[in-house]
Amino acid sequence: MIDWDKELADVLKDPVFADVKPTLHRLSSSDRLVRSFDEITAFVESNGRNPSADGNMSERMLYKRLEGIKSDKAKYDKCKPYDRLNLLEDQTEVTDVCSEPKTVYEETIEEEKSDDELLAEFLKDPIFNISPEAEAIFDLPEYMIKDIERAKADYIGKRVKCEDFEMFEPLFQNVHAELRNKKRKLIKFKEAHLQEGNFFVVGGVLTYLAKIHKLQKNGNHKIDGRIRCIYENGTESDILLRSLGKYLFNEGYTVTHNEDEYGYFERMFKLTDMDIDSGYIYVLKSRSNAPSITKYKNLYKIGFTTRTVEERIANAKNQATYLYADVEIVATWKIYNVKSVDVENAIHRLFDKVQLQLTAGDYTPKEWYVVPLAVINEAVNLLMMGKKVLYDDTLQQLITED
Repeated sequence: MIDWDKELADVLKDPVFADVKPTLHRLSSSDRLVRSFDEITAFVESNGRNPSADGNMSERMLYKRLEGIKSDKAKYDKCKPYDRLNLLEDQTEVTDVCSEPKTVYEETIEEEKSDDELLAEFLKDPIFNISPEAEAIFDLPEYMIKDIERAKADYIGKRVKCEDFEMFEPLFQNVHAELRNKKRKLIKFKEAHLQEGNFFVVGGVLTYLAKIHKLQKNGNHKIDGRIRCIYENGTESDILLRSLGKYLFNEGYTVTHNEDEYGYFERMFKLTDMDIDSGYIYVLKSRSNAPSITKYKNLYKIGFTTRTVEERIANAKNQATYLYADVEIVATWKIYNVKSVDVENAIHRLFDKVQLQLTAGDYTPKEWYVVPLAVINEAVNLLMMGKKVLYDDTLQQLITED
């Protein structure tokens, strides 16, 4: 019987077929293992040698990938059809391991490694030889990288020294003073706030929208135009109006105009015989001498009681909720016509991020917060006025939605 496979092999040994090579498989964009091997091939073609373990960071990464492919039978078999330079022919021992699951990923690009020292430490780790599939979790989609780079270039790249800053410096000083005196406040940004003469806080920096130049429709058929922004650090920029809006949506607030809004509650809240006493919201400060308590400057307990606050705290030093110590009353509000417990719960939700987890025996009190007293006072008044309020613990400022 004729062995056709052997006969075909003998025919292909003829010098006539010396240039005949196996047909390369078409490379799929989702096959990260083959793409990784193709990067190694590109390096060898450019440098005339295999990647070395003694090269730079990028070269050592390619070296380790190649060694990993050569030592893993599944990876070896996967990459062999694409090995046009015979990079895998010096393979020593190939172990038979289970194939990794085939997973389809979206089109991604390699993340740039900007910190060489961090990468060098990473490469020393014996577990560095991770699969290309595992590396994919660190990739950002290309459209996201382009959006980030475009926004940064437009927003940061064009800041220059403000030559006439002496004209604007008093405005910034006045706004800071009025924020401290509660004549202005920070509110959630809305696109309608993008008007000349308004102040904003962007990334913690007070910003003044001094001028909006001629507006026109951009490529997306939306109104846009160059603006002049002055920053409290003495710089300015001519960014696009919509670029400023994007940053304000992500990490900014609008500063309100000077309004005596905090007298509203006193002017409008009038008691009559028809009003129902609901109880008390109170703020307490611990008199404990324990270092774990005294080290916090703005540590307060915010609670609710239907009795008088004095009655509620009469036995404080024997109760875990008061940290087994006497307390000092620093503020109280008598509530009418509402469920006071709802106001209390709203305050607790508002300051949830600054709640301090303390332990008193086997009990963990849940009403102690690290927040300035002035902020607590403002929050209670705004909540009783029906305002929707957020708290930025970094700025230590309350943010209202309107």
